[in-house]
Amino acid sequence: MGRIIPYNTRYRPSDVCRVKIEDAKAHHPKEVIVHSIYPGLKTQLNIPEELYEAGSFYWKPAREVKTDYMVVEVPNGRIYTDNESSVAVVTQYNRLIENVSLSLVSGKVTEPNLNNIFEQRYFSPPHRFEGTVFSLLTGGAGLNNIGHWFIDVLPRLHLLRESGLYDKVDWFLVPSIRYDYQRETLELLGIPTDKIIEGDKHTHITADCIIASTAPRGNHTLVPQWLCNYIQSSFLPFADEEEDLITPEAPSLYISRSDSSLRVVLNEDELMEALTPYNFQKIISSKLTIKEKIKLFSKADVVMGATGAGLISLFFCRPGTKVVEIFNEGFVVEPFYDIATKLDLDYNYIICANKRKVYNFDQGQRANITVQIGKVVDILQNIKKKAVTAKMKVA
Repeated sequence: MGRIIPYNTRYRPSDVCRVKIEDAKAHHPKEVIVHSIYPGLKTQLNIPEELYEAGSFYWKPAREVKTDYMVVEVPNGRIYTDNESSVAVVTQYNRLIENVSLSLVSGKVTEPNLNNIFEQRYFSPPHRFEGTVFSLLTGGAGLNNIGHWFIDVLPRLHLLRESGLYDKVDWFLVPSIRYDYQRETLELLGIPTDKIIEGDKHTHITADCIIASTAPRGNHTLVPQWLCNYIQSSFLPFADEEEDLITPEAPSLYISRSDSSLRVVLNEDELMEALTPYNFQKIISSKLTIKEKIKLFSKADVVMGATGAGLISLFFCRPGTKVVEIFNEGFVVEPFYDIATKLDLDYNYIICANKRKVYNFDQGQRANITVQIGKVVDILQNIKKKAVTAKMKVA
């Protein structure tokens, strides 16, 4: 209906405000004030060529990307989101600001002038907030996916602090707080509930000042080193707190996807039987609190699991932790091996055959997995041999 029925069309932006990072002072301060954070920052994907070539053809990441990170202040600005694929930061002169606005089509970032808001015809009036609002909206799965929450939402707080504007903020606009992990992480980061605006309840807002940042991964999918450092420095200190664990600590963790309808391991019982000699503990990540995850993963020596949001807890692992990621050959994507290499984890992977050919991302992410047990045992035996050799060298 929003693209068919015209209503309040004056809220549809008339133009794009192009941001010149190299000449930030060229912009009129009544429209936008630009704070450069990491200009021209290069982020690399440091993985073996064999793994890169094995990646799914429909989701080939760049080996290196460059991003101009910035934070902008928008006096009397607006934010509009469809809570699905689009976020638009709009000036009081009704221009959409590039770089801090975002629109996705099939998971890929579009040009600013192709933002979904330009196709919108129906607009509810914006809800006004007194003071300054900082936006953590993502325009993607940050609304309901813990992986995207840690990669695309929370790191914006680091960019805000780097801008020097953190203490100016009265409100934090987040995609949602319907899930426990969202509320728990915000609390651990010191953001009080009474300062939170829920984006899924307020899709169109205006304020005395809007503050917004570049997306933590820019217009690409590679994870920058500063993001990994920020998440670890923010959450690992809780690893040493006294905490009663529902799930006891174990040196080896297997992350089950039995709580999901996507990429289910079909022969998980057989896999768990093979893992028994290696003292693996099966965990279901969604049933754990954030503090439990921090405690468990920071103490683990080996972590294994099929690719998916549960692996986001790799952020809580110590350098040198052994990681075994299990892929379906139709869905080999880079977020977790990218993170693992930047955290100095000992990364290993298994690519399992798929019965049907996968043609696109949607098919790939839904394909279930039959794990080739022999491959798992071979990797674990190799890890065990390395550990024995390392002990002998120390001795």
